[in-house]
Amino acid sequence: MMGRLFGFYNVVTYDNCKHMENPAATLSKVKVSGKPNAIELSAIMDVTQEIEPPVHMQLSVKRCNLQKEGCETYEHISMEDICSKIDSNPILHKYMDVFTPPLSCPLKKGRYVAEKAELKLHMLEMFPIENAFWQMEFRFMNKHNQTMQCDFVEIAVTDKE
Repeated sequence: MMGRLFGFYNVVTYDNCKHMENPAATLSKVKVSGKPNAIELSAIMDVTQEIEPPVHMQLSVKRCNLQKEGCETYEHISMEDICSKIDSNPILHKYMDVFTPPLSCPLKKGRYVAEKAELKLHMLEMFPIENAFWQMEFRFMNKHNQTMQCDFVEIAVTDKE
């Protein structure tokens, strides 16, 4: 049913992608809790090599049934040079600001900490969210198309808590 804000989010997984060799940035101590139409994120991001622009993002979304079966590719989104879009993109901007110090371009080596930061889930409104199990992979690549960081997120959306 479109138009109404959807049910309950249960973020099942928020982690680094598996099979990543020497990522420039890794997440650890990730804790996510769901709130109505938002998630609360605590995490540490360690950046071991400076990430210079341009940084490209690829998002792939799979939709599965609630038993995690019958998964199919739902959407594939590429965004070139995300550094040039941060100021005009409130979702990117908000994500960069949840860390202390805030993430920036270029991304310097160091440790960035998010402590119970609230992220509104407006991004999910792009999809007709229904009761389903969603898998999302965010890849951040450098100008040579090497993956610098990769996050894997699984969210169960149900109409009951």
